Amino acid sequence: MLLKGYRITEILPCIVNPEWIRMKTGLSDDVGEVLPYLNAQLKNATYNAKTQSLTFRFKEGQMFVTIFPSAINLAQVPTKEDGERALNELQELINETWKRRNTITPLYEKSELKAREVLDLLPNTNCRECGLPTCFAFAMAIVKGQKHPKDCPPLNKLEFAEEKDALLTLLQNVGLEE
Repeated sequence: MLLKGYRITEILPCIVNPEWIRMKTGLSDDVGEVLPYLNAQLKNATYNAKTQSLTFRFKEGQMFVTIFPSAINLAQVPTKEDGERALNELQELINETWKRRNTITPLYEKSELKAREVLDLLPNTNCRECGLPTCFAFAMAIVKGQKHPKDCPPLNKLEFAEEKDALLTLLQNVGLEE
């Protein structure tokens, strides 16, 4: 068993939906070694070896998860109980992946950020206020480093604050944002 437990260190309100929360945890054990194995197993995960982090959507894309060697952060969590269930499942996923590591080829490269991952966090209004014809074109420009989330006026509205925060975290985790 690699990860014996976790402790919730912070529960913060979701900016967009006051009924949702964000959770930060501390881990009882360093899980940095399992991240390349998880990266090889999880579809649509974004791995950054430099920051030792793995970011992905969890629970049918509802929650946004970032795993670090000594912490797990959850965003867009409906309730504390949902977050605790997700953390238990993540602990099991980490331990099962670690147990099967001899059968998995670890993937140490930084995953390529896909425009679809960015698009999922945009308002999807196709308003053209960014100077591009569609939100997908804007997402592609972000992936290529030609645009920044601040260039999307709707994304800077309070109603999209959670998506903006998740997008900035994702970009930071893949090394596109300082």
